[in-house]
Amino acid sequence: MEHAVKKDQFPLNELTIKLLKKLYLWNETPGQALSRVGCMLVALYPIVWLIPSWLFMVSSPDSLTQLLKAANEQIVFFTIFFKLCFFVINFRRWEGLFYALQRAFTSVMHDPDIEIQAILGHVDKSSHLLTKYYSSVLVFNCALYGTFPMLFVLVRYVLTGSYNVPLSTPIEANYFIPGYRTNFWIWLPLDVILNVLLELHGVMLFLVECFTWNMVHSTACMFRVLQVQANQLADHTREDQWGARMETFVTLHDAALRSAWELEEILSGQMLFIYMSTIFALCLGMTVLSIGFTDLYLMVSTGCVFGYCLFQTFSFSYLGTELIEESGAVADAIFHSKWHMQHVRKQKDLGFILMRAHKPVRLTTAKLFVVTRVSFTQVIKQAYTIFTLMSQFLDDTL
Repeated sequence: MEHAVKKDQFPLNELTIKLLKKLYLWNETPGQALSRVGCMLVALYPIVWLIPSWLFMVSSPDSLTQLLKAANEQIVFFTIFFKLCFFVINFRRWEGLFYALQRAFTSVMHDPDIEIQAILGHVDKSSHLLTKYYSSVLVFNCALYGTFPMLFVLVRYVLTGSYNVPLSTPIEANYFIPGYRTNFWIWLPLDVILNVLLELHGVMLFLVECFTWNMVHSTACMFRVLQVQANQLADHTREDQWGARMETFVTLHDAALRSAWELEEILSGQMLFIYMSTIFALCLGMTVLSIGFTDLYLMVSTGCVFGYCLFQTFSFSYLGTELIEESGAVADAIFHSKWHMQHVRKQKDLGFILMRAHKPVRLTTAKLFVVTRVSFTQVIKQAYTIFTLMSQFLDDTL
């Protein structure tokens, strides 16, 4: 494999890859195993967030609201851990897919066609903007979840010399440190460390998610390039250039199809887990809000979880729909071109390409259903259905 950053290569996901390297989640030299530092950062995640939260739930707190909030956090934080582990386990496949897709874009980087250059510019710009703005939103979300409540307690203690007990931590968790939720001077250094780790893991999460989303979007944009080339190929009449253009198109189409199929294999299991966890996180979150709607901090923290779950599910649903539409549009571009005005031999060649372009390209949830915008609405409906059942059960119990 070639090095990822060269002037003669297309800058695919340039900013995301650069930041992944900073956190040791990407290699300077392709073909190597993921850095041990990156693996250790991922391994630190359950020790800080999952195990203490689980122990808190096992300890059976008196407050039903706290128990439901902890369960909701456990679902979301375990989903995040699953994403990070999934990236580490499939790192070599992600790396191979990235460089294959980068080579495909590099092959058309100097194409003089205005439409193709516009698509390449869109891929580069959208990747940069997604990484830039999503990182800002997610870092703010983490700060809203942990840093701001800590600063509020700190400012109140400085001004009044008092604080409310129990002191808040980023999540409902039991860290087995005496006085960590009752003694300000024990709680403060612990909470600072927890918030630093929360921001660190938040940055790792947004980089992995941006990389994944950009790979799906870039694959869909490669099918857009193929649509333009399909029109050029069908309108082309020079016999001496037909064979070369045909070979170029088939090679590029093969690269796009293999990238889409590789994405389906890598993301299939992850999609099922994300959809299921989103359903339960949303219904638990709605239950928490319905019970503790007078608690401002509870409302804010639950709202952060809500926003994250909805956005990640909608993003994959939107990109899944885009991948289906753009890949199918290649066959439409050939069918609606001037193929009927070509020589019979060329018509046969275009017919084979048309048959190949009709192969389904899509993301699925472990082959159970296709990831589309329709599936996103089904998630909302299922979450609300479970929420109504839980509300009736809680009302009867109370």
